[in-house]
Amino acid sequence: MFVSRGAQVSLKTPISLTSSSWFHGMPGMSSSTWPSAYGAIYRQHLWVAAVVNKRANAVARLPLPVYRRDELNRPRADDHPLAVLLSNPNPALSGFDLWVWTQATRDIFGEAFWLKKRRGGAVVALYPLHPASMEWVEKDAHWKFDNGSLKLDRVADSDLVHFRSFNPDSMTRGMSPLEPLRSTLENEWHARNATSSFWQRGARPGTALVHPKTLSADAQTRLKAQYDAIAAGSGNTGATVVLEEGLKPEKMTLTAEEAQYVETRKLNREEVCGAYDVPPPVVHILDHATFSNITEQMRSMYRDTMAPVLKGLEATIDLDLRQAEWPQDEVYAEFLMDEVLRGDFEARATAYRAADYMTMAEKRKSENLPFIEGTDRIFLNTATLPLDVIDANASADAEPPELPDNVIPFPVARSVMGRLSWQKTLRDVDAAVLTVGLDDDHAKSVVQALGLEMSVGGDVPALRERIRSMAKE
Repeated sequence: MFVSRGAQVSLKTPISLTSSSWFHGMPGMSSSTWPSAYGAIYRQHLWVAAVVNKRANAVARLPLPVYRRDELNRPRADDHPLAVLLSNPNPALSGFDLWVWTQATRDIFGEAFWLKKRRGGAVVALYPLHPASMEWVEKDAHWKFDNGSLKLDRVADSDLVHFRSFNPDSMTRGMSPLEPLRSTLENEWHARNATSSFWQRGARPGTALVHPKTLSADAQTRLKAQYDAIAAGSGNTGATVVLEEGLKPEKMTLTAEEAQYVETRKLNREEVCGAYDVPPPVVHILDHATFSNITEQMRSMYRDTMAPVLKGLEATIDLDLRQAEWPQDEVYAEFLMDEVLRGDFEARATAYRAADYMTMAEKRKSENLPFIEGTDRIFLNTATLPLDVIDANASADAEPPELPDNVIPFPVARSVMGRLSWQKTLRDVDAAVLTVGLDDDHAKSVVQALGLEMSVGGDVPALRERIRSMAKE
């Protein structure tokens, strides 16, 4: 007997998986008397727990900033009430803990609830409500919550954030992913039960005690108990057994290898991964993993498995929180997967070199490097020149005017020419590197000299000569 939603449930309702009859003739798990069985499955089955935990932590580890809608930019809205709620939902839970609970509960029970706590009509906190204690009252169109210690009557739909999985039989309640796994979990349980029984009997297969004559029921019971007391159990392995006259032991059941318990359990764990759409290598099932495919399968966890899950969570937040509480505010919350999908350093460096649309400052920020003054400009990949210089050169005459002599000091000129010691062509010259440490006037003069030489098809020696001619005492 146990309590569900404050009421005693029939003795026929299982509270554990200690009997194989748990599965046979069982009514639908999504019925009102069965939700607590989902928790028992999670506690009893290793691979269900492993996959659920992996998905829950995969969601919770991602940043969830709030942005303001803008056609050109993505300004952060960290001071918006939605952002504050998602980062600090209530005094008892951090944002990470709330998402672990939410995603794990949704993956076990098919749904999860947040209760909006209000103060003066405004939402000031979010509290999780367990779906096993939730009941939808169709007549009055409201929810009831009763877990035996806390009871909430007439909870309006507008006071809840309801995350739910697809349920073919209901638009109100979600369906647990464990439903399609029922036969798989039954096989897993029987395999584990058989293996446990095998070891309890000293890792011996079943034994028949053969007697040439007919024995009475009492004699059979006595001889069986006598044999089990001497030989059963792993602690009695190798024990010497003395049988009564005429008794002969014979093995009569298959060995664990013949019954293919290992292969059966491998199939079961892969079916659990399939039900939750998790690549097996993600939970360290490496039977078919190779060096070339395991990295791609790890990325597939977020790209293919978690991406639709995250979009569903974002949609629920937008519908039940943003639209319900701040309908006039053009803000949205978005899970960021940049960190988990980023490649290795070599791949990132190659991508940065091709990213002409990014400033050096943005690239450094992506690598968590500090800002350097002067790196917040966009340079063309072909010439590594500022856009304004390219525009000025495009509008200049075919024969560009010569720069006045003696426009930079000799020490500056020597420093700049020293930086032109290895480049083979002007395309190898990086204007930002060439002018690092120079004041704005000197840097502008050097960049203009570089632009002029490029516009007339010059080379590195010509650029060195031009800079030398610009030097003065």
